[in-house]
Amino acid sequence: MPPAQNQITGLVLLSAPDKEGIEESLREVLAPFTLEILEVQRIALRGRLILGLLIAFDPAHANAISSDINEFSQNSGIDVALDFSDLTSEE
Repeated sequence: MPPAQNQITGLVLLSAPDKEGIEESLREVLAPFTLEILEVQRIALRGRLILGLLIAFDPAHANAISSDINEFSQNSGIDVALDFSDLTSEE
């Protein structure tokens, strides 16, 4: 389902040693926010995990989501990259 027009999308890319619970931990970070997970891609290769989540959310929450994900990255030692895009720029 495409996101509503008053939302933006965010690509969350995570890279870490592949161990149980990483995706669940990231979802816990995102749980306080009203957002929709549009797509999940997971690659496990040679003991490494590359996880991509495409999310849609209210642009007013972008700074808080970014802050919480960056805190998660620093506390866990997991590499995380974020890319937020305005839907109007994707048309």
